[in-house]
Amino acid sequence: MESSAQRTKKVIYPVELFAVFLNLIFCICSLVNIGKIEMNLFGAAIDRELFMGIVFFLVTPLMLLFIRLTNPARNRVVQFFRLCYIQAIYIIYFTESIWLSQLMFNGASFDWIFANIDFRIFGYQPAIEFPRYFQQYRIINEMFFFSYFFYYGLVTIGVWILFIRKRYEESIRTLFIISVSYFIMYVWFIFFPVTGPKYYFVELNQMWYTNFHGFFFTKVMKGLFNNTNLGGAAFPSSHVAMALIAFILNWRYNRYLVPVYLPLTILMLISTVYLYAHYFIDIPAGIVAGILLFLFVPLLIKPAQRLATVVDRFLAEKWRFPAIAL
Repeated sequence: MESSAQRTKKVIYPVELFAVFLNLIFCICSLVNIGKIEMNLFGAAIDRELFMGIVFFLVTPLMLLFIRLTNPARNRVVQFFRLCYIQAIYIIYFTESIWLSQLMFNGASFDWIFANIDFRIFGYQPAIEFPRYFQQYRIINEMFFFSYFFYYGLVTIGVWILFIRKRYEESIRTLFIISVSYFIMYVWFIFFPVTGPKYYFVELNQMWYTNFHGFFFTKVMKGLFNNTNLGGAAFPSSHVAMALIAFILNWRYNRYLVPVYLPLTILMLISTVYLYAHYFIDIPAGIVAGILLFLFVPLLIKPAQRLATVVDRFLAEKWRFPAIAL
């Protein structure tokens, strides 16, 4: 019979099981695209997808080894990074899903479908016409670029606050729902290529963001956009879907954030079209995706917890891992 200490000894979080599965998918997708593109690493030309395949294969065991060595039980700051480190690699999965989608389909996309839907709804392309009315106003540009920047806060800060407030179960649950929802969307983006208006329409691609003038956040985000491969992951809008999920979770657990989050979320939804990132149809599609994920993903929590218990026992008994999860 297990002792109380054994029953409560946690090594991994349930969300990490899904991260392992996601890493396996990304590893396989990377390896099947070997030979298509090279990258420069410390002055040497290497196959990009071979390198990324190795990275995705090693990321989980290396992270577990690092966590074991640091032993979060000793320090609450380390406990925080132990819980939230997965948030730091959202952007890696996102950008790599775009690369893989481009390589899988040799640059082909379904943009023509969604551009046509927008035209049939409005009689024009919202991503082209809408920004023309406001681009000359620096403060408006700054507001939209800031809301796009703060999106990363919308989907992460709620978990941090719950951790700080020592509401650990809720922080773990929130992290699970947001992270697994992201993981599902990343896999979808690999196999459903839509690049977005700024890559599909020649006039937007040529002028890019040169017509936008603002202040600090406008310059920061223009720099990021101009130096990152963002030609993909456009349908449905993950910004819309994940912001909606994060807003609902914060309404439930951190309601005092709502007066700040609500206007920023609304601005961010509009900015997806204003900044050429999405077709209008991507917004309602993102809302539907967010609702479906919010309803479906929590159903995976209990099965993941049961499997995590089995993995915990194996890591603790066979590899002598300490209790490194809350």
